[in-house]
Amino acid sequence: MKTLSVINKQRLHRIAIPEFQKIAKIVIEEILGLELYNISVAFLNPKCMAEINMKHLEHEGPTDVITFDYSSESILEGELLICPSVAEKHSVQHNVSLGNELARYYIHGILHLIGYNDKTPNDGKIMKQKETLILGQLAELFSLEKLVHG
Repeated sequence: MKTLSVINKQRLHRIAIPEFQKIAKIVIEEILGLELYNISVAFLNPKCMAEINMKHLEHEGPTDVITFDYSSESILEGELLICPSVAEKHSVQHNVSLGNELARYYIHGILHLIGYNDKTPNDGKIMKQKETLILGQLAELFSLEKLVHG
């Protein structure tokens, strides 16, 4: 099974859904070499993201990405919730494109699904290094600026 769904449930940022689906598949299939997956990605507004963050993680306010892992030994399965408004703030702070930041959040979520975590500073450092490596590989294959219209 190779299932990937991407939906934009917010209106502030114009996400190029077909382009995002392309990079999502590149990361899963070409870079990570995964063959069985069922991944859902939803772009949410800050209010909705804050509600989910409080309900499931007991953290206040919107966050960049939340990952729900439903994987089994036979299939990578999960739901990634991404907040483009948070991504935009971080993209300005780090002087990168919004597309670059959205791709990073997607990669971060996928890394959680394959077993990485960022609960300790050391684990966070390892995960960030892997994220940056994959983001660099992806940027060589696809123009990340194409992920957002306008």
